[in-house]
Amino acid sequence: MKGILALEELTKFQKEFDSYDTDTTINEIRDSIVGNYLGYDLLNFNKHGFDAKDSKTGNFLEVKQCSIFSKKLGGTWNDTNEEKALAFSNDILFTAVGVWKGAADLQFIVYGQHQKLGEYLLERVRSVANTSTRSTQSVEIGKMIKEYDFKVIIPPDKTKEFVYKILVNYKKSISSYLSLDDLLTISEL
Repeated sequence: MKGILALEELTKFQKEFDSYDTDTTINEIRDSIVGNYLGYDLLNFNKHGFDAKDSKTGNFLEVKQCSIFSKKLGGTWNDTNEEKALAFSNDILFTAVGVWKGAADLQFIVYGQHQKLGEYLLERVRSVANTSTRSTQSVEIGKMIKEYDFKVIIPPDKTKEFVYKILVNYKKSISSYLSLDDLLTISEL
């Protein structure tokens, strides 16, 4: 009964925004939350294109979602081709990975932009180009932080200490390249 009540509330939201694919609705809600926290004011609800745009800077945002319970925390790029991969080398395209506990509890965001992310994705796309394997690339948050200088952003209802503990418990080596002082709150962006 509790599950049905929860889904009925989601259905009310879907009716209000005319969005009836449940997986898409949940992703759009999460993308909107992450984009809003990062200051992106234009949201894209079309199937194609990036998730958000900052009307002041012209920067675009692609949001990836991850569960805190995943073995590897990171972003996944599905069905990526060379053109999509190269787009992530462009200095106006930023990437965010929202790490969630359950459906609605955002733990933290890993956010940034780096040309080497696009190069890495392109390399991975080309490595499967001549196979029947689906082109799916994953980039772990440790790589994003250490190699691409992505920032860890703390949601308003969490503390730096709480998130740092999650990160170090996830991967002890993170403490060798990320300190508590490196984490940013929304107001510090």
